[in-house]
Amino acid sequence: MSKPIYPQNSKLESAGFTLVELMVTVAIMAIIAGLTFGNLNSTSYRLKSTAKTLKANMQKARLLAVKENCRVYVDFDFNGDSTIDSSYTLWKDLSNNGTYNDATTDNNGDGAVNALDEELIETIPLPTGISFGAVTNGNGGPANSPSGGANPATTVISYAGDIVSFSPQGTSGSGWVYLYAPANDEAGSHAVGTNSIGRVRSSYYATEGGGWN
Repeated sequence: MSKPIYPQNSKLESAGFTLVELMVTVAIMAIIAGLTFGNLNSTSYRLKSTAKTLKANMQKARLLAVKENCRVYVDFDFNGDSTIDSSYTLWKDLSNNGTYNDATTDNNGDGAVNALDEELIETIPLPTGISFGAVTNGNGGPANSPSGGANPATTVISYAGDIVSFSPQGTSGSGWVYLYAPANDEAGSHAVGTNSIGRVRSSYYATEGGGWN
């Protein structure tokens, strides 16, 4: 007596993944994740992020100047040695004397010396590999500022005394601060600055790109 022959269920046989298919899928996902992680940590990304952070902090300084009715500075030579720092510092001039003082002085004039007299707001270091300045024109960088001013690679920071000053009315002088990656000209040059009414603005110059955008 012959055994009955049952039809095979092709849907059941094709359901799920084989071990090889799972390994290939995991490998592809790992490659995609690696590429994404590499992009997030690339020089271009870090440079762009640094420029955005500087712009946000300049906007913060402007708002604080209006809110606290005193001058607020974004200082690129906080120690006063006439050399641009590898960081920048936000501080408020509570004593209205144009000089930074710590909380050991009655800066706000309330007759007491306490934490409220602290003029320091925050110091922000630049990420590794990012510096103030711009790609030289000879290497494909800009010859002028976004507003047509002096060579960014030479100027680096076009504000007098390497400091941006926001008044209680939110105004400031016009100027630019430049950022680039010295070891990677291909990352381009970023400019962050203000106009005469204190509006914070930014621009980017792609190396060999032909202009500020």
